[in-house]
Amino acid sequence: MLPAELARSLGQKWPCRELQSRQLASLLDKGISSPASIVVHGIAATCKSTIVRAVLSTLEVPHAVVRSAECITGRHLLTKILSETLDALGQKDEWERFGKGRCENISSLVVLLAESLASITGGGGKFVLVLDGIDTQREAPPTLLAALARLGEVIPSLSVVLILSSTPRPLFLQSSAVPHINFPPYTRQEAIRIILNSDPQPLEGISAEQTARLYPSFVATVYDSLVGPTSGTIPTFDSICEKLWPRFVAPITGGEAPPGVNASEWDFTRLLVRNRALFRHQGEAALVHHIVPEEPTAATPATSKSLLARSLPTGPSPLPSLPYFPTLILTSAYLASHTPPRLDTIFFSKFSSSSLSARNKRSHHRRRLKLLSQAQAEDLREASQDTSSTTTAANTPSKKGKRQKTRITKSTLESAFATSSATTSAAGGGPGITGPYTILSARPFPLERLIAIYHAIDPNPPANPIRTAAVADAIYAELATLRRLRLVVPAAGHRSSAQVGGVGAGGGGSGNTSSDAGEKWCVNVSGDWIGELAKGIGVEVGEWLAGGLD
Repeated sequence: MLPAELARSLGQKWPCRELQSRQLASLLDKGISSPASIVVHGIAATCKSTIVRAVLSTLEVPHAVVRSAECITGRHLLTKILSETLDALGQKDEWERFGKGRCENISSLVVLLAESLASITGGGGKFVLVLDGIDTQREAPPTLLAALARLGEVIPSLSVVLILSSTPRPLFLQSSAVPHINFPPYTRQEAIRIILNSDPQPLEGISAEQTARLYPSFVATVYDSLVGPTSGTIPTFDSICEKLWPRFVAPITGGEAPPGVNASEWDFTRLLVRNRALFRHQGEAALVHHIVPEEPTAATPATSKSLLARSLPTGPSPLPSLPYFPTLILTSAYLASHTPPRLDTIFFSKFSSSSLSARNKRSHHRRRLKLLSQAQAEDLREASQDTSSTTTAANTPSKKGKRQKTRITKSTLESAFATSSATTSAAGGGPGITGPYTILSARPFPLERLIAIYHAIDPNPPANPIRTAAVADAIYAELATLRRLRLVVPAAGHRSSAQVGGVGAGGGGSGNTSSDAGEKWCVNVSGDWIGELAKGIGVEVGEWLAGGLD
């Protein structure tokens, strides 16, 4: 397919991007030699990634797309590149040949990519590697972009497409003659054209002729009043129109008579005057994004009593649920934060977790943790009584020869149990999980420990783990999503000698292997919600948490 024909075919589905589609098709066509690297840049929501994917799929060029937002470290990005390349080439089952899916640095990535692309090089084909949002990669060293752009120079059959969300500075790749394709923001006419390219949802009580006459003016009014002043994106523009259109034409669908003496039908001007408050209140509320969807409110008087009863304070609102895989990762993160690392062998060992002795050991440690918590409460009560008893103790004669009963105090249990940083209960804990018996505060944990706990508590482990691909890459991607939701946050500044131990003292700023080993994370949710989520996937948090159950 010629570039002009491809641009016209894609323009029907994604209008106002014919020029960019023609430029990408000219550079990535199978019949020509593509440049080693291509830079695609533009602000958010300008259809960069969609057009690149559509052009490569239409040209039937083998390609792999790596989203930088799913990679939380520099090493994870390199591993993701290798994994997606093997998957696109149909070599996912042969991952053991290519370093078992692990890539430590750029040099090893070049070697592994050259081996995996050897079949394409022999056949004279090409492979396109798309790095989406690579300029926002976390913990990226200054030379990462330049090194990735030179992969195509070392491997002849590889072409790297770098998608940036900001305007690049001159010679940021430390190389000249790199093609740049700009995706400018949509103008007013282009945004309205994109929305009008799809018909609105059909409504009862309004004809197709009235919809065709009113909808273009309605879309232009929404852009001028809400989208344009707030620099809204096309998805936001589409969602606002879809939400406000049924309310805007409610007088027509409801059968109301138009105002005026000689008015026979509703026109756009009368509807706009009638719905002045719609763009001020409901329209502005449509610009606010919510994690939990709002329940639709009914406007009929028959349901007013039920809505009033529903609005009464009957308890806390239910929190949103997560899919199976993120729930298991979040549960593992919670256990890693509230279980001392020295108890991992007792609580999470695959060799002894199912035996009777292991269960007895866990119960033994939980009972001792309960005693330690009760001893702390006793110390607090006796500390308040010391001031009142000092004056009477001096005048009271002591009984000599009577044996004093040995009391289990906080200090004796601490010395016997060797607890480090055993403080008050975890903040935000729920009953049964983080109540007064959980005396261990939330502490940072490394990623390696999270993966180990994940394998230990997985209720559906693989039948043959040796033949199964490593799940670390999928765990890292889901952990990046949990970080964007602020459910798991990086533990910056929490690396003390008691917490880090022997994990490593490297910082987290270069993306290398040494820096990734010392990175730590903290869970940012309460225990009651984690307990409810974990029960839904068949995991009882109290059975694994130190001090949760007896």
